[in-house]
Amino acid sequence: MQVLLSKLKRRSLLKLLWLAPFAALYKYLTPKVKKENFISVPLAALPFKGAYLIKDKHTGIIKNNEGIKVFSISCTHLGCVLNVENDKFICPCHGSIFDLEGSVLKGPALKPLKHLEYKIENENIIVYI
Repeated sequence: MQVLLSKLKRRSLLKLLWLAPFAALYKYLTPKVKKENFISVPLAALPFKGAYLIKDKHTGIIKNNEGIKVFSISCTHLGCVLNVENDKFICPCHGSIFDLEGSVLKGPALKPLKHLEYKIENENIIVYI
């Protein structure tokens, strides 16, 4: 270690020290998705149009003409698990209503549903929760 530091010029060392806070900030600001926490669902199990809910994992997969969208189906008001009725997510606890894009149609919830990261691999949809 001593040999390595002695070979560094003072200017190079100062450049490295100047960049260190930015590296720490980048690590802090980038999303932390744990790739080991996932659900795998066969694409064939998804309805052609509509919602596929995995209530124990608070996850909803929407498939329509525009593609696939994946949401957390925890109400953004107090976290109740949502149901799907008439192309809307409905909170059974306090009556919040969300459309299939995740936007709030009726409160008390104020924030839209959280989109979840996913990928399609080997005829399965892998959802990171």
